[in-house]
Amino acid sequence: MDHLLEISRIIDGALKGDRAKVLAYVEQLARKLRETGDAKAADRLAQTANQTKTSEVTPNIAGALGRLPVDSESRFSLADEEWLTPADVQVVLDSAVQQRLDEFLRHVRAADRLIAHRVDIAPSMLIYGAPGVGKTQLARHIAAQLGLPLITARADSLVSSFLGSTAKNLRVLFEHAKSRPCVLFLDELDSVAKLRDDHHELGELKRVVVSLLQNIDALSNETILLGATNHPHLLDPAVWRRFAYKLELRPPDADARGRMFKLFLGEFLGDDGTISDFVTASEGATGSDIRHACETAIREAVIDERSHISDTDVLRALVHLRLGTQADFSRDDGPLVKAVRDLAPDVFTLKRLSALFGSSEPTLSRRLHSDDSHGQQRAKAPNQGRPHTGRGSSGKARSR
Repeated sequence: MDHLLEISRIIDGALKGDRAKVLAYVEQLARKLRETGDAKAADRLAQTANQTKTSEVTPNIAGALGRLPVDSESRFSLADEEWLTPADVQVVLDSAVQQRLDEFLRHVRAADRLIAHRVDIAPSMLIYGAPGVGKTQLARHIAAQLGLPLITARADSLVSSFLGSTAKNLRVLFEHAKSRPCVLFLDELDSVAKLRDDHHELGELKRVVVSLLQNIDALSNETILLGATNHPHLLDPAVWRRFAYKLELRPPDADARGRMFKLFLGEFLGDDGTISDFVTASEGATGSDIRHACETAIREAVIDERSHISDTDVLRALVHLRLGTQADFSRDDGPLVKAVRDLAPDVFTLKRLSALFGSSEPTLSRRLHSDDSHGQQRAKAPNQGRPHTGRGSSGKARSR
C-alpha cells in the first residue's frame, strides 16, 4: 500500500489526540500525492488540513506546529530547521561511501513496503570522521534527497549549564521530532554521548547518556535519526549500537578531489588540464579545504574582474592550507621555497614557484641549490667535530 507510513502516523496521532502530529503528516501526505501526480487528492487533503488549523486547533497548538523547542532556562532554541531540495546540496563522495549511502536511502524510501511486511527499516546513521570531511553536508544531502526538513540539534543550548535540564532538553527535542516527518540530526554527538566509564565525567553527565539512549529507543521506525562526531572514540558503546548504519568519512581520494574542484570552481574553471595539478597539490586535503581554496581563487577573480580563476591563486591557497603560517610568499628564502616544491615537485616547477613568490626563476634556482648545499654541509657536520688524529693530509703521522 502506497503512503502507509504517513497514514499510520496520522492514525497514531489521532488516537493519541496529537493534532499537531496529524496535521504534519497530512501535509506530508499531500505533498507526496502531488509529487506522484494526484493533485486532486492532494488539494483535498490540504484543504482539510487548512480548515482544521483555522477552526479546530487552538491558537497554542497552531503555533506549535512550526515552533522549535527551546531550553526552559535560557529560552534558546534547541535546534535549527532547514528545508532543502536536491539542487541546494551537492556532495562528492568516494564510491564506497556513495554505495553505503544509496543503500540507506533505498531502505528509507521503501518504508511503506517494509512496514507492510513488518520489517524494521532501521532509519538511523552515525557519521564520523575528522573535521571538514563533510558530515554536516552529508546530513543536509540526506534530508534533501528524502524531501524532509532537517532538524539540527544545537549543542550549545541542548547541553544546559543546569545539568538536570540537559536530559529534559533531549526529551523535548525527541518529542518534537516524533511529532512530525523530519530528519533529526544530532551534530557533535559526543557532547551528550560520552563513555560512561570516563572517571573525569560527573555522574549527572552519565545520566544524560542514559537519557539519550532512552529517547533513541522510544523513537518509532518512521523517525530518521542521524548523528555525527569528530571523536568516535569518545562515544559510549551503547550509543554506537543504537545506530543501524555507521559511515566513516575520510579525506577524499584523487578522483573525488578532481570532481570537487570541478564542482566548486564551476564556470570559473578555465582549463580542465590544470585539475590534475590541483589534485596532486591537494593530497590529504578535506572537502572543506578544497572548497576554501576554490572560493579564495574565485574571490580574487571577481575582484580582478576576470572570468576565470588563476591557477596560481588556487595553488597558493592550497599551500597555505598545507604549510599554515609558514607559507609567507613575501619572502623567498631557500627553506620555504624548498618546502613548497617538496609538496608536489611535478606541480611546483620553477615556473610555478616564480609565479607564487614573484621572483625570477634563476633567483629561485639559486635559493634551492643554496639550501641543498647547506643541507649537505649540515649532514657532514658531525664528521668535522671528531678529535684530531694527529695525521697530516697524507695520512702519515706527523714528526714530533
